[in-house]
Amino acid sequence: MQRRALHAAIAVAVGIAHATLLVGVALRLGYDTGPTLAAPLESIVRYGGLIALGAVPVWLALEDRLVVPLVVVGVLVGLALYWELTPPAPTFQDVAEIEPAIDEPTGHTVVSDGLYLTHYVSAWYAWLAGAVLAGFWEHVVRARTRWLPDPAHNLPIPSDRRGAGILAVIAGLVHTLASLGIASSWGMTGPSGIYVWGALGGVVAFAVPTYLLLRHDLALPTAVAVVLFVNSVHSQQYVSGPGDPHVLYVGAWFVFLGIALFVGALEYGLDRLWTQWSGGSSATA
Repeated sequence: MQRRALHAAIAVAVGIAHATLLVGVALRLGYDTGPTLAAPLESIVRYGGLIALGAVPVWLALEDRLVVPLVVVGVLVGLALYWELTPPAPTFQDVAEIEPAIDEPTGHTVVSDGLYLTHYVSAWYAWLAGAVLAGFWEHVVRARTRWLPDPAHNLPIPSDRRGAGILAVIAGLVHTLASLGIASSWGMTGPSGIYVWGALGGVVAFAVPTYLLLRHDLALPTAVAVVLFVNSVHSQQYVSGPGDPHVLYVGAWFVFLGIALFVGALEYGLDRLWTQWSGGSSATA
């Protein structure tokens, strides 16, 4: 119990350091940010989310010896800091400075060569969902694969239809909530049917690969689903240009599900070939 409390304390300390580093860098670069510059509830959600984003992967690493969540968050925050801190530095201009027709300052600032930290912070819940889903995948794979070290906890992992189905739907709901949150923040609009389509598709697109992992030990579909989700959010947050990559991801979820299933079919075929080859080799020997 004391060790678990120590792990939690270390994780929270790292989470606070994570949030403090990002806010400190942003303030140093000239961004109008910080807990005192936003509404109390917004500050609690935003900076509490940053603390959780830093703390959860560390807690999973200490408590269950999981590595992938740390890698996911480490790469994401590393890229955001690298892009923000390398030249050219961000510049801040009032709209009046770049619009000759406007004579007086408007109070609206245009940022050039920046906003990388802003985009990282605003999508904290999507990165956290991706890290948790990746950790779940790693735990299951390591628990069921003989040549990988076991996780620290021997948690019951269902393989029956009902148990696998329930857990798969839960994973799909986590994916959907984060996915629709990002799409909505970027202005996805339309009739309610679009949101229903995206919500149901988000559950199916992640629940099916998860079910294959739990029920049939196919590891690659869920791994591909996590990568596609995180990459879609990352593209939406950082890649400039026409179109909304994540809105496309939400609407055309069946394409991404098809990619995951195609990879799963390859994994299944290779596994069958390996089983037949190794069985034949053993019989020959």
